[in-house]
Amino acid sequence: MKLITLVLGLVLASAQQAVGLTPPANAAPYTACSEVIVRKEVRTLSSAEWEAYKSAVNKSQKDKWVDWFGYLHTMVATTAHGNSNFFPFHRKFTRDYENILRRYDSSVAIPYWNEPIDYQSPSTSTALGPNYLGGNGDSNTQCVTDGIAANWQLVYPDPHCFQRQFTGGGNIPSWYSPEFITSTIQVSKTYSDIRASIENSIHGIIHLSMGGDMNTMYSPMDPVFWLHHSNCDRYWAQWQAISPDDRTYMYDGTDTSGKTVSLDDNVLLSDAPVVSVMRLGYGDMCYTYDTIKDANGDANALSKRQKCIRRPSAQTQAVKELPPDLLKEYYPSFASGSNNLLESEMSSILPGQPMAADTVAAAAFVAPKPDESKRGKMPMFSTLTDKWLNMMHYNSTEVKAVEQRARQMVEALNKAGYLSPYAV
Repeated sequence: MKLITLVLGLVLASAQQAVGLTPPANAAPYTACSEVIVRKEVRTLSSAEWEAYKSAVNKSQKDKWVDWFGYLHTMVATTAHGNSNFFPFHRKFTRDYENILRRYDSSVAIPYWNEPIDYQSPSTSTALGPNYLGGNGDSNTQCVTDGIAANWQLVYPDPHCFQRQFTGGGNIPSWYSPEFITSTIQVSKTYSDIRASIENSIHGIIHLSMGGDMNTMYSPMDPVFWLHHSNCDRYWAQWQAISPDDRTYMYDGTDTSGKTVSLDDNVLLSDAPVVSVMRLGYGDMCYTYDTIKDANGDANALSKRQKCIRRPSAQTQAVKELPPDLLKEYYPSFASGSNNLLESEMSSILPGQPMAADTVAAAAFVAPKPDESKRGKMPMFSTLTDKWLNMMHYNSTEVKAVEQRARQMVEALNKAGYLSPYAV
């Protein structure tokens, strides 16, 4: 394993140099990692990988690291959200926790949960199963008694059991879809575009849907937090990797005070500059994602060229068959004939698909076909509450703009008689 990760690191460095990426001068101190770990979708982890992760997480909780990260997140409650600090802060924050976990087991990488796959019926996701991330809290106490954090007792901000309270009375309403995330990645032209669209959509609604500790500023108490922010970071990383020369160090917008941000700004809660977290595989950002690795044929997070051009998956093909005017509006890369895997979030993982760690169920799984009765009936996503917007100090105008575009997309796809591959 050490040899493999060493080779991946060297490939990452050489390939990035080959594509002609010219880092800014202030990026010079952050050299290529000798070891690059790969973050995977949680449903693809082997039983050994899941058990290693679960063990490390529980050890970190016993040593009060979970409380500590909950406290730290509270310290930046009003500065890390609703502005350009969002992605750099959470990238480093998640990486810092990952480094803690790797003290217990150096094989561990934080997985990600590709939540939009489950958008039509979130609470039935196998990721929330009793042997994995766990389900809803008790109807009276909100205490969670199953999953990776079963019966946890926490001390911050006051002694309490680990809590969840799913929205919808336990039957969580619909989330944003893979179709929406795919559109977001394709239409976002600037850092501010991708940040606003992801933060104000799938980011917020997952926090709100889990409820309990996840719906507070000490949300890192919930193990879902880390898989969720790993996934949000993956969206940013993929968007960067689509056009590395332009996007790797693209950082625009303002901070919470209205000041224009700069790569020389320090990441919140840190003396490390933002430039130090912008390029995966360099400095301390010694990781990549399976989707980036697979798209490029190696671990290079910023390669311009895929090793091979693969036939689009059936899930991607479903979107590509939309009328030309809808492709141009919502999927411009598909409209232009692009087959870049980084530009599609139409995963081959399907709702109800067992965890790979559940070897018996995974072996017996038969991929379901889309339900024809749901053609033209994509459900509308849940929206953020005023209480959430106030807690996060979000710009309501920005949030409403994201929601409006998403709503228009759902209505347009339904009018076209689109059948989502995830409507099973």
